[in-house]
Amino acid sequence: MRLNAALLFLLCLGACKPTEVSHPKAIVGAVLLDGQGGPPVSDSVVIVADGRIMAAGPRSVVAIPQGSETVDGSSRYMVPIPIDVCAQAVPPGMIRATTPDDARAQVAKLAATHATVIHIASLALPVAQATMEAARAASIPVIAHISTEAEAEAMVTAGAAGFVGMIRDRDVDPAFASKLRDLRIFFAPALGISSAGQDIAKRNTLRLFQTGVPIAVASAGGNFLNEVELLSEAGIPPLDVLVAATRNGAAAVGKLANEGTIQPGKIANLMLLSANPGDDIRNLRHVFMRVSASVSTR
Repeated sequence: MRLNAALLFLLCLGACKPTEVSHPKAIVGAVLLDGQGGPPVSDSVVIVADGRIMAAGPRSVVAIPQGSETVDGSSRYMVPIPIDVCAQAVPPGMIRATTPDDARAQVAKLAATHATVIHIASLALPVAQATMEAARAASIPVIAHISTEAEAEAMVTAGAAGFVGMIRDRDVDPAFASKLRDLRIFFAPALGISSAGQDIAKRNTLRLFQTGVPIAVASAGGNFLNEVELLSEAGIPPLDVLVAATRNGAAAVGKLANEGTIQPGKIANLMLLSANPGDDIRNLRHVFMRVSASVSTR
């Protein structure tokens, strides 16, 4: 009887043992460029715990929890880790169909795998329309790969959520650019995928940006940082290129609730740079430290 009581007592002790919680990490003193497009926050504090951002803002506002591991971010610049809307020339989720029925079947297979986006390229219009109808029914956005204004107009009519590639055959029609803005249809120009019509592509990239069309970044099998720099060469200011590479990229692939900006509650995917990307977007290459899901690397 006494032995049973002792065993019960030991089991209770084990059951009542508190769960181990990782100590918060406080990154202190960096200039914060949070990806939302607002002014940089100098002398910031960002608190990270259990892979999430707990707080972010000026040191005068954000309290550092007791027992936090402190990282000196002074003379550094903190930004979200950029997001590539389409990292491969032929991305996962690309529909390869020749008939509407085949397209619907492929969408159904992707939906069963919980795909977050579907890509299409060079499909006959009835096949593209069938793809988008099936994708809408499954609540999956469709990203179309285009290079001409006629392709883009047809895909907007069919219901595309956004585009990889840029109009390269003519200067974009202002009325069409305004329609894209009003519908909040994004463009990831993928300027590095081809030299054909490059001057027109860069000009249209800047015109769409100036109209208010959301710009994101897609390397499409190329080099992501080169693509970011091409957006800057097209005339988009560095801080807006940063928004394109972070917030807008996350929105384009349906991840903005958890990624793309440095805000409380989001996954701690961020990095410290040793030079200011707001002065020159090429400074994204100067990574001092990455913080990703509680893992830090230098």
